Amino acid sequence: MTKPDASPLLALIPDLQRLSRCLLRDPAKAEDLAQEALTRVWAQLEAGAVIDDLRPYLMSAARNLARRPARATIALAEAPEPQVPPEAPARIALREVAGQMAQLPQADIRLILRHVVKGESYAQMAAAENLPIGTVMSRLARARARLRSDCGLPVSGPVAASLTNEDAA
Repeated sequence: MTKPDASPLLALIPDLQRLSRCLLRDPAKAEDLAQEALTRVWAQLEAGAVIDDLRPYLMSAARNLARRPARATIALAEAPEPQVPPEAPARIALREVAGQMAQLPQADIRLILRHVVKGESYAQMAAAENLPIGTVMSRLARARARLRSDCGLPVSGPVAASLTNEDAA
């Protein structure tokens, strides 16, 4: 599908801006109206709509948009808080932790991954690594503490919960 020729639409911009200023009397709102009308008509042309006479169609679009009731807006400071906490900070922290894990000894990395990814218990890890259970527990505790310290993370939270294979508090 080829893109429609924009030149006929571009030639109508001065007339559209003049009409928008007459309809709204506010230069900023008139400019927004003209852009919205152009955007909508252009989207229809790109979608393959056949418009026989572009000028009246564009002007009608602007008039219809001007008649539309104004949407209620509120200041950002007055907007309600999101119902779901954002995931980005936790994801960024997890990425940092993953980068810092490379600084740990391979045995500690292996224990963390077995516990967090595979969900193995201390006893299962001890048997698989041929280590006493106390050694597994202390290595994991030291590795978690080092990661928290290196990344500046709190003891509790989504990243700490990920490291202990528990739900975030």
